[in-house]
Amino acid sequence: MKVPSTAAARISGSPSVQRAVDRARQAARDTASRLPHPADQKVSLRATDFTGIRTTGLLLDGAEARLARKAARRLGLPRTLDDTSAWAAFGALAALLRIVDDGSRRSVVVDTAGPRSVFTRWATKIGFAPVHVDVMRAEVVGTDVDPGSVDLVVRLHPHSSDPQTVDEDLARGASALRRGGLIIVTLRLGTDDAGGVGVADLRSLIARADEQGLSLIGDIPLEEGRQARAVAEGEPGNFGLALLTFRRR
Repeated sequence: MKVPSTAAARISGSPSVQRAVDRARQAARDTASRLPHPADQKVSLRATDFTGIRTTGLLLDGAEARLARKAARRLGLPRTLDDTSAWAAFGALAALLRIVDDGSRRSVVVDTAGPRSVFTRWATKIGFAPVHVDVMRAEVVGTDVDPGSVDLVVRLHPHSSDPQTVDEDLARGASALRRGGLIIVTLRLGTDDAGGVGVADLRSLIARADEQGLSLIGDIPLEEGRQARAVAEGEPGNFGLALLTFRRR
């Protein structure tokens, strides 16, 4: 039997019916909030997924950077169009999983570049919660961050360390690290007038860092050094990138 419209209106407007509707709506909202959103779903990766990925090295070929970006996509990491940032972030992520993390994803990670960096987006995707504070600025460690409380500090392309201030970057960043913690930086390779560094400069930096209690993880093969010199002396505008991972002793 069809209910008259006036009766239907009275029924739908009754307090008991309205409460039932409200409960149904709230239940739907609760269910929706519990459903995983694609952007929130974590990617389960292990250290073995990064076997063979170098945590210290020189990027001298755009093809190598593109391969790193494609490898990251195959592993389910968020997309990026920046091949160079992908190469640097991939190496840093390898260091985080292979050297720093114990599997709990509780490592204290500081990304000085901020929340939109490729490294932060990737680290977040696999379960970490990077902190965004520039521990390489004066007086930040001891005020915003406790000394010796951080497991990993990164400063990566396109926010690479400047050749003129990289010693200070390492010293200040390392003061935030626990013993055994890592600090990872990138430096632009190239000529001095282009704001870059040569391999001889890198070797000098590595020696100075060692005197300050920072040991390089990995090495820079001689052949890479020769190639880097060729890149620096090549066509104007060409540049490579150095990725350096140090452990605090």
